[in-house]
Amino acid sequence: MKHFVITLVGPDRAGLVDQISHTVFSHHGNWQASRLSQLAGQFAGIIHISVSDTYADALVHSLRALDGLQLLVADATPASPSPITHTLSVTGNDRRGIVQTLSQLLAAHGVTINKLNTQTQSAANTGGQIFTADFYLTVPPTADINVLHEALETLSDDLIVDFDSNFIQ
Repeated sequence: MKHFVITLVGPDRAGLVDQISHTVFSHHGNWQASRLSQLAGQFAGIIHISVSDTYADALVHSLRALDGLQLLVADATPASPSPITHTLSVTGNDRRGIVQTLSQLLAAHGVTINKLNTQTQSAANTGGQIFTADFYLTVPPTADINVLHEALETLSDDLIVDFDSNFIQ
């Protein structure tokens, strides 16, 4: 059995996910997990697919032939699931550098970002933009959760930071 993580980018259009899923299905692939989005008129997707060795090359070839999509294929070995995942939610006025500040702080504590979802939306009262981010994190067993929590709290002067150190996956 082969596992692939496939990244696809191209102009969004109706039926695109159906076309991708049909290609996977018709080549006996199994759609394991995905993150799909429409961003600024572009389709952007990351898909984890498993497929028998027999069909792997034909599946990748057919995905590469899909019209208008750029494709990046990475061989993947499924990782053992992390036993403890922590969540971090951040909300604040949008400004340049929020993701960089957070990712730098997390990296300094050896934290792995497993999943990150961000968005901006109009603030009803001010007319500005509100930034929100939801992180799913793996913190190494050697890290001091209290020190990490305190470091995140130093960001709360202009950001609302909610770190759940007891979330278990």
